[in-house]
Amino acid sequence: MQQTIHIALSADAAFTVPLGLCLRSIMQSAAAGTHYHFHILDSGVNRKLFQRGQFSNITWYDVAGKMRDLPTTERFPSATYHRFLLPALLPHEITRVIFLDCDTMVLQDLSSLYNQDLQGNCIAAVPWVVLGHYREEYGQHLRSFPARFNLPDDGTPYFYASLLVMDLAAMRRDGTTARIIETVRRTPTEKLIWLDQDALNATLHGQITPLPLEYNVIPLFSEQLEDEAECARAAYTSPAIVHFAATKPNILTGPRNELEKAFFCFWQQSPWARCIPYPLISLSRMPRPLAAILNVSFRALLPFPKALRRYGAMLDKLRHLAN
Repeated sequence: MQQTIHIALSADAAFTVPLGLCLRSIMQSAAAGTHYHFHILDSGVNRKLFQRGQFSNITWYDVAGKMRDLPTTERFPSATYHRFLLPALLPHEITRVIFLDCDTMVLQDLSSLYNQDLQGNCIAAVPWVVLGHYREEYGQHLRSFPARFNLPDDGTPYFYASLLVMDLAAMRRDGTTARIIETVRRTPTEKLIWLDQDALNATLHGQITPLPLEYNVIPLFSEQLEDEAECARAAYTSPAIVHFAATKPNILTGPRNELEKAFFCFWQQSPWARCIPYPLISLSRMPRPLAAILNVSFRALLPFPKALRRYGAMLDKLRHLAN
């Protein structure tokens, strides 16, 4: 009997293309006989643009406007909490789902991940691992976590929320979503550095099953691996899921490492090769008329990556001169 693997993702209009690319990577990496059903938490996805991928087996859930009373930041809008709606949104006959951030590229079949033994816990996730010279920059948030939430500093791992294998039946039974949201509401905003991720870790402290590092390989951390543990080097040599956390592939710089190079090749062979793959943060911070002009010029140069990078370098120099 064929097993259906349920995958959930969340996206808005700005992340329409990353959503399509992520689903395309899942399908291209699927083993023969693997059957996926996708559940999209929709906060305004451009359906016409998305349908270039000609996907099937999708159920859409309109979640626009939900969770807006919870704390947000410029980097983390209210949609970051939508993953916790899955136990209530998905039909009760669906008892397990993989939630995946759409700023990811899947390189291996997800069957074994879906069938992971959760060891009696309701969620499995990848422990937070910072590599190379980024340890100090990102490690401080990890080190401060127990004190921020009055938890024992007992070596319990802190987990990424970007990939969650969720036992929906157990979450429904235990009221896990309500407990996580209650943690958000009663925690002072200044202590919620990573918002939903902090709340997840605080609520389920010691009750999350760890997944291997290859399911959350971050290109930014791939620069200095020679002194890392063998398991880290192995994960980065043969990743199952690449997660573009912290920095996104940028058309104005081109690939900054081998993992981004693989992404750019994948994007250029997709139905969205004439679309900017990830929103450019620099545009969102400019006056709308100027941002619109630059956006048109960027798209016109997409078929010419070398010219686009030169253009990006010129704009960067102008920005520095203006400052």
